[in-house]
Amino acid sequence: MNLTIILPTYNNERTLNECLKSIFSQDYSMSKYEVLLIDGGSADNTLIIAKKYPVKIINNPKRVEEAARIIGIKKARGKIIAFIDADNILMGKDWITRMMRPFSDKRIFFADTLYFSYRKNDKWGVKYQALIGGDDPLAMYLGLYNRWCYLYGDWTDYPHEDLDRGDYLKCRLLNNKKVPPMGSNGFLIRTKILRKFVKETFIHSDLIYELVNNGYNSFAKVKTGIIHNQPRFFSNKIRRIKRRVAKEVRIKYNYGMTKKNLLRASIYIALIIPVIIDTIRGFIKKPESAWLFHPIACLGELSIYVYNYIKSPFNIE
Repeated sequence: MNLTIILPTYNNERTLNECLKSIFSQDYSMSKYEVLLIDGGSADNTLIIAKKYPVKIINNPKRVEEAARIIGIKKARGKIIAFIDADNILMGKDWITRMMRPFSDKRIFFADTLYFSYRKNDKWGVKYQALIGGDDPLAMYLGLYNRWCYLYGDWTDYPHEDLDRGDYLKCRLLNNKKVPPMGSNGFLIRTKILRKFVKETFIHSDLIYELVNNGYNSFAKVKTGIIHNQPRFFSNKIRRIKRRVAKEVRIKYNYGMTKKNLLRASIYIALIIPVIIDTIRGFIKKPESAWLFHPIACLGELSIYVYNYIKSPFNIE
């Protein structure tokens, strides 16, 4: 078995069918990969949809996706593990083929897509997140984006070097204390390496930090994309904060972020004029009406974070 796809689910009836359809329409032989759908007790039509496809359904008693990934890692038979979320859509029928290609280089330990993609009829929230290279404009201003950001013309602001290999960039980070938040939404990694670092807990950003700081600092950014189908922009931010407050997620690595960096980015957004200028710059570089959402996203997200932080302090992802 070449590849195991780990797919956590919990009440994902709205997005799961498109996700699975994109997986099982690949030109990659189905005999070479398996899909482990780790479900946290869905009460909607998630499992009904899942059973229409040749997936292996596994129960996740803890419900949360981090626990689901640990279950999947333990049961995986593939030499490579891919983390796909139920709101992901693979772009192109050759997506798996292209994502697997860098692993012919034994010095590449994991791989990620270079882009977040979108379709013509996707909602503004989905398009906007693809334009900024992540789902969080505050994180973008902190340099924490991890896909191609059309405003800045790079896939991360952190020090790195890229070697163009045609279908992908072979990358290395130049500062082990500045590691972008990779590890989800179409992320592939060698199973043997992953099992060295994942035992009882799994936080994707902590995992990548550990990998890079233990010598596994050679990876691919493949010149393809994945759609992160999250049209409910602000709802997802509120959900993330609630999980932090409830301590469902305990992140050790804070991306080298300081209070000074956070304050500077917050002031930049609060002044609004710089954000409007960035909206215009972004549109010039990548003409797309979804840039008009940028000022709304910035001010809205900043307000949500400030309000919830005052109520109950938390670490910002």
